[in-house]
Amino acid sequence: MLSKPRVYTLFQHLVQHIGTLIVLIGAYELGDVASAIIPLPATINGLFILLLVFVVYGKVPQFLNTVIPVYLGHMSMFFVPAIMAVWLFQQAVYDHWLALVLALVLTTIASMVLVMWVSNKLLKATDNTSR
Repeated sequence: MLSKPRVYTLFQHLVQHIGTLIVLIGAYELGDVASAIIPLPATINGLFILLLVFVVYGKVPQFLNTVIPVYLGHMSMFFVPAIMAVWLFQQAVYDHWLALVLALVLTTIASMVLVMWVSNKLLKATDNTSR
C-alpha cells in the first residue's frame, strides 16, 4: 500500500505532466491557427508562440522545467514516422542519395553556425548589461 506522502508526490507529478501536455498541445493548436496567417508549419509557429510567452514571462515555468527533460529523453520515439517514410521511399533515397547527403550536411553546418553566432551575440549582450 502506498503511503500518503508517496500518493501526494505521484499526484503532483501527474498534475505536472497533464499541465505540460496542455501547454504543449495548446501551443501547437495556437500555431495551427497562426498558420492561416504565417506560412509556417503549426509546430514551428507553436514553438515561436512558446518562445514569446517565455520571453514575456521572463523564464520557463517550474513545472515545464521539471517535466520537459523527461519528454526529451524519449525524443527518438517521435522520429519513428520519419524512419518509416524513409523505408517506404527507399528507391527515391537510392536515386537521390548525393543530394540528400549534401542537403543534410550543409543544413546541419548552417544551423550550427547560426546557433553559435546568435548565442555569441546574446552572451556578449548579457555580459555588457551585467556590469
